[in-house]
Amino acid sequence: MRLVLVVLVALAAFLGPNFVRASWDEPVSAGQPRLVAAMFRSSWCSACRILEPRVEDVREAFGEAPIGWVRFNFTWGERGGLRDLAVEEGIAPLYDRMDGRTGFLVLMDRETGQVFEIVTMDYGREQIREALERWLIVVERLESVEHPAP
Repeated sequence: MRLVLVVLVALAAFLGPNFVRASWDEPVSAGQPRLVAAMFRSSWCSACRILEPRVEDVREAFGEAPIGWVRFNFTWGERGGLRDLAVEEGIAPLYDRMDGRTGFLVLMDRETGQVFEIVTMDYGREQIREALERWLIVVERLESVEHPAP
């Protein structure tokens, strides 16, 4: 009985932090932002446990920025619903290319499918913030060239 209790406490400690963070799983409505930040994560991924809190902290600072935040959570191994989310978000080719790998955040152009940068656990909060700012500027410039103001 004591062993069962120890195992349950260990599982709660391991999995618990993965359920208290804000949800990214709400799809973006029409007029989706061109810059996408897609997190590929799982509770059993040690790199995710390092990277995700950093990304979440930075994400809060970019509250109103035109970034489409998407999180693919492979914790329970249910890929069917995740593929549907990727299709709904317009990033299915990226999802297919990553093939269930976890432990990184992909910054990409939703319109062209170009991957700008892959953020890993080696990035600190400041580096993540800088990467987001850099690619927001690039996307803004792309849109101004493609759709100049009259």
